[in-house]
Amino acid sequence: MTRLRFLPGVLLCWPLLAAAGIHVEVDGVSGALKHNAEAYLSIRDAADRKDLDQATVERLQRQAGPELRESLRPFGYYNPFIDARLEGQAPNWRATYTIDPGPQMKLTAVDIDISGDGARDFDHQLRRMHRWLQEGEPLLHSQYDEAKAILTAAAYAKGYLDAHYVRSELRVKPSDNTAEAVLHFETGPQYRFGDFTIVQVEDGRKLDDAFLRRYVPITPGDVYDPQVILNTQFALGDLGYFDSVEILTQRDAAVDGKVPILINTTPRNSQHYDFGIGYGTDTGLRGSVGADFRRLNDSGHTLHLETQVSQIKTEALGEYRIPLGTKAGELFSITGNIGQQDYKSGSSDLRGFGFGLTRSPGKWQRRLYLKYLHEDSHLGEDSTSADLVMPGIGINRSQLDDTIYTRRGWSIFADVHGAAHNLLSTVSFVQAHATAKLAYPIGRRSRVLLRYEYGANWVGNFGKLPASQRFFAGGDDSIRGYDYESIGPEDSNGAVIGGNFLTTFSSEIETRVWGNWGVAAFADGGGVSSDAAPGFHYAAGGGLRYRSPVGVIRVDVGHPFDAGQPPVRLNIGVRVGL
Repeated sequence: MTRLRFLPGVLLCWPLLAAAGIHVEVDGVSGALKHNAEAYLSIRDAADRKDLDQATVERLQRQAGPELRESLRPFGYYNPFIDARLEGQAPNWRATYTIDPGPQMKLTAVDIDISGDGARDFDHQLRRMHRWLQEGEPLLHSQYDEAKAILTAAAYAKGYLDAHYVRSELRVKPSDNTAEAVLHFETGPQYRFGDFTIVQVEDGRKLDDAFLRRYVPITPGDVYDPQVILNTQFALGDLGYFDSVEILTQRDAAVDGKVPILINTTPRNSQHYDFGIGYGTDTGLRGSVGADFRRLNDSGHTLHLETQVSQIKTEALGEYRIPLGTKAGELFSITGNIGQQDYKSGSSDLRGFGFGLTRSPGKWQRRLYLKYLHEDSHLGEDSTSADLVMPGIGINRSQLDDTIYTRRGWSIFADVHGAAHNLLSTVSFVQAHATAKLAYPIGRRSRVLLRYEYGANWVGNFGKLPASQRFFAGGDDSIRGYDYESIGPEDSNGAVIGGNFLTTFSSEIETRVWGNWGVAAFADGGGVSSDAAPGFHYAAGGGLRYRSPVGVIRVDVGHPFDAGQPPVRLNIGVRVGL
């Protein structure tokens, strides 16, 4: 019976125990004023402490007035009236603060002066500062800080490395609610770039200094610019030879205003190997082995070797790269490949070699190439043995907020190539192929993905065109709901033999629901035909998403709308970027 009598008592006391602490309320102000006032209150930070006693709470209450006054000053309120009340006793208190912020300070004088060698170089910044600080306007500390930072940042960007404020004062007169801003700035001398030195750690083969200097955008004698320093770090890092690039501005060693630059580099391993294994519904089980040989000589030549094996495709390729120009990625390449691929209605064996010249005009990347291809393909009733010498050009450009998981961005790729009969080729044709992709965010958790692809062949004798130069549709990155490359014109026996014209398009919305997990819904469409306007096939579905460090793992179920197709098809793959 004792326990039964005790339990109701505990239950009656439970609401009091659960509410133990200090309940803090701030009234009379709203928005940023209220948020800042609450952030300054020590009593609010201590509200849930378990060791509170009456003396501690009263001490925190005495601190609240000065804290609230301090919280209002950044907004120009120096004469507030604060009604502070503390009610209750241990273990429950209620602290209420009613604030009348009072009149807001006005700027009655703004004194901005720039002196030194660069006094005339900051007219634009001076106008911006006067927009932040105007006589007769309310005083806001944040605007004073913004105006003050304008000159500091601009001076450093213009090479005035010794620039500083000789006087920066905010003179406040609470007695008449007025304030004066005083900012006197001394630019000092303008510095220029001196000579730069690239230091390579003694670890294996060193690259030729003249070769590396091609990629450094620093020009001795130019005005010192921190953005050029940052561009230098990116330029050398993007070459792929270094694990780290550290740039030291040696201002103390400057002579006649010219600052020497020291660039310290740490090399990557001269050899790198990659091994991969995975699964996709298009390829089945797949694996790859790759090797990169860096710094083959002091001119930065590299060699890339790779072998890919899957249930439908086997390929080995090699690429010898010779850097050119002044930008990372600009190069002359010699390539070779050999491979075999299974199609829905046959197979193809090919081998080839080629030469390519990659340049980066503006923000685009352009590749001119010449490729020889020998291919034996068998599709349905078609058996083709082709020799092709194909000149071509490919261009691409992308703008992505994240190269692994793109929420906002776009990319464009286009390629045109062809061959001419009797010019070392067995068939004449011209092919154009282009793809455009777009990602757009919706809120914080979702994104929309759009894709459009078009391809066209102009060929006199389609039967002589090998399988690799024909168009097919269907699969994970084409029209989900249909088997890989199962869409295309058919021969008299119903075997898919590919076509001359391709159109595919896709729209997808993806939403993150928990952690790295998400869901998606999509609609795909497109077709392949011998005509410029092929008939379309459609599919729709949904799936799961998991955001991994290497890309988004996709598990989709697509439903094709064509009669005679299986009701659903499972699609498993990985999307990197777009």
